[in-house]
Amino acid sequence: MTLSVQQQRENATSTYEMDTEVDRDAQAIFEKAQKINEELLGQADDKVYRGINNYAQYYKKRDTAAGNASSGLVRKGPIRAPANLRATVRWDYQPDICKDYKETGFCGFGDSCKFLHDRSDYKHGWQLEREETHPSHEGGKGDSDYEIHSDEELPFKCFICRNSFKDPVVTRCKHYFCEKCALANYKKSTRCFICNAQTSGVFNPAHELQAKISARGDDDDDDDDDDDD
Repeated sequence: MTLSVQQQRENATSTYEMDTEVDRDAQAIFEKAQKINEELLGQADDKVYRGINNYAQYYKKRDTAAGNASSGLVRKGPIRAPANLRATVRWDYQPDICKDYKETGFCGFGDSCKFLHDRSDYKHGWQLEREETHPSHEGGKGDSDYEIHSDEELPFKCFICRNSFKDPVVTRCKHYFCEKCALANYKKSTRCFICNAQTSGVFNPAHELQAKISARGDDDDDDDDDDDD
C-alpha cells in the first residue's frame, strides 16, 4: 500500500507515543520538582504537602545528575525516548548459549541443559570474500551440506584444558580428553572429570576422533595452499 503525498507530509511530523505521556513521565516529574524547589528557595516552611516527589531540598546538589547538571540524557531514573524514532531495539546481553558446548562440543547436562547448544559463529571478512570469489570452496554439494553426520556429536576440544585435542583418549563412559590431561586428572582422582564415573585407569585411544582431527587438518592445509596461490 502506497501512501499519497499528502499523507506522507502529515506523517513527517508524527511522534512516537508508545511510552508514557511527556507531561507525566519521569522527566516531567523531575523538572517539576526542580521548579518547585527553586520557588521555595529561601522561604519559610508553609506546612503544605506537595507530593512525595516534591519535598524541599535544603542542600542544592551541583554538577551532579540530580542537580544543575541534569538534562534529558544525564540524570537518574528512566530516560525519555526520542520522539522521532519509530523503532524498538533490544540488546541481547544474555544470549543463553551453553558455554561448555560452544567451547568444547560437550555438555554434562546433555539434552536436559536449559541453555542453547549452538556452536555457530560469525565469519571473518576474508572468509566471506573467498566464498564470493571461489564458490567451489564452500558447499555446492547439494542436500548433503545440510545433513548432520554422526561424527558431529564428537567434541572438538578437550573439556579439561579447553584446547584442541593432543593424542585424544576416550574413557569407558565415552568422554574424550587429551592423553596428558587425562593422566594428570587421574593422579588427582580416579573418576571421570565430567561425569564422576569410575575410570579404573582405562583410557583407550580415540581413533574416530583422531581420524576426524586428521581430516580437518588436511582440509586446512588445502585452504592454506589455495590462499597462497
